[in-house]
Amino acid sequence: MSRSSVAPALMAVAGIGLLSIMDGLVKYAAASHDVTQVAALRYLVGAVVAFAVFRASRTAWPDMATLRPHAWRSVIVATTALAFFYALAALPLAVALALSFTSPIFIALFAAVVLGERPGRSIFVALGLGFVGVLVVLSDQLGRGGAGGNLFGVVAALIAAVTYAMAMVTLKTRAARDPLPTIVLLQNVFAGLLLAPAGLIHWTRPAGPELILFAAIGLLGTAGHLCMAWAYGRADASRLGVLEYTAFVWAAGIGLAVFGEVPAPSTLLGAALIVGGALIASRGPAQVAEPEVEIGP
Repeated sequence: MSRSSVAPALMAVAGIGLLSIMDGLVKYAAASHDVTQVAALRYLVGAVVAFAVFRASRTAWPDMATLRPHAWRSVIVATTALAFFYALAALPLAVALALSFTSPIFIALFAAVVLGERPGRSIFVALGLGFVGVLVVLSDQLGRGGAGGNLFGVVAALIAAVTYAMAMVTLKTRAARDPLPTIVLLQNVFAGLLLAPAGLIHWTRPAGPELILFAAIGLLGTAGHLCMAWAYGRADASRLGVLEYTAFVWAAGIGLAVFGEVPAPSTLLGAALIVGGALIASRGPAQVAEPEVEIGP
């Protein structure tokens, strides 16, 4: 792996780790609050954090030409948040995350169509290995009937995987043009405004300690997105997409440390395949095309 590709990969893994911790907090919060409220507060709190970063960096205010594509992208982001947060609330955490791991497949496909990236053969081998690893984990859960009773949760997780891939590919088109503080600020502000009406309809007043919980969700989400935006602005979307599979490792560690969940043998086998795919992708040759692409109306 070249030095130029190491930093984006490490930053992407760090971002995925922060977002994985946020996922665990979201699942906890969704047990007592509607997912629309959780999603709205995640982005509204994130907007406050992002605004502080924006002002501290002395970034110039965005013009209308910058606002339009980010407003369009935030519709995708808000859809992803609602779908995935619903899946986290409805399904076991491992099942929801396993289903979300299909997103790198869609990232590679969308990157080829939208960005003109030409991933090498190693990328497809890596994607295949990672996807088989996900199926190994998922088959164990479905065999026990863990997800079979909640079709809506499964569908929501798959929808989130597709829209997340769209969000990551459009992120790359903007990360090459706009400052990171601008990207993060606009995503949080627009998504928060889109989700706020539904969140108010289903509002339940958070208790004192829950305010800290929601603040942590917003902070982790914003920090994770900062890491991802930096990484996607400096490397192929198709190559970084494979690293999404490392979220499973984060989830297994969080489950063991926080909830006392011991991974099953099938879980460990699936994780081995997933990590193997990520390693193959990180060592494969890259062929990149960088067209000027504008996303959205």
